[in-house]
Amino acid sequence: MEQEVTLGIYVMSYQRADKIKTWHVLNDCTYVVRASEEQEYRRAGVDKLLIIPEGGTLKCGDEVCSFMTTFWWIIENTPEDVICILDDDISTFKYRLNDAVDIIKDLKNGKDIIEDEIVRIAQLVVDLGLGIGCDQADERLYNYTQEFQVKGMAGAMRIINKPCLKAKYNRQDPATSDIDMLYQELLANRIILQPRYFHASTPTVGTNKGGIGKDSVMIRNFVLAMKNKWGRYYDYNFKKGQAKININR
Repeated sequence: MEQEVTLGIYVMSYQRADKIKTWHVLNDCTYVVRASEEQEYRRAGVDKLLIIPEGGTLKCGDEVCSFMTTFWWIIENTPEDVICILDDDISTFKYRLNDAVDIIKDLKNGKDIIEDEIVRIAQLVVDLGLGIGCDQADERLYNYTQEFQVKGMAGAMRIINKPCLKAKYNRQDPATSDIDMLYQELLANRIILQPRYFHASTPTVGTNKGGIGKDSVMIRNFVLAMKNKWGRYYDYNFKKGQAKININR
């Protein structure tokens, strides 16, 4: 007898109650916010919330105070088998083939189409026994080469299949990041699933106050940590500000 797999859609948000975006492109999602900001988001019209309590911690005891600790807190504190974690600055989703199609503006029932695609991709991740699925960070049209890839940098949509997730959070690892999660999955599960025909659309450069900016010293320290951990399999172009996964699949 097959067991039903449950799916939840969550949006990580911090200090952006005045710029609600992702909420408006979906029929149903849950915003993950800190307790101190709960009322601001409710006043902004977001009424489905998962609250990180004041002083909230991961199972390992680390305080939830960064992108990655929040990401892992969502994994640890949601009941579904599979979760889709979205950024909070998504203005639309697009189909990308020969042309780019704005699903919200150009198609009828855009929200339904977006959610159907998320469910479809999540189902493929489950059927393949993988831990992670994600869209591509680079939205440029010429990056479409095929419907799916099995490696690549993550964009604003990440699907986590908890029963098959091999990546672990390590508080003492300076390379801990969403990029490092992908490397762990490529090492343990061999591949991830990345749709190239469908992706979230976000600002090229985040400028609103909830965004996480990194100065050049932080970036260099992180790149060094990744190179020390993953060696020749990781590369970073400082001129373009782009990381590259040097793994053949």
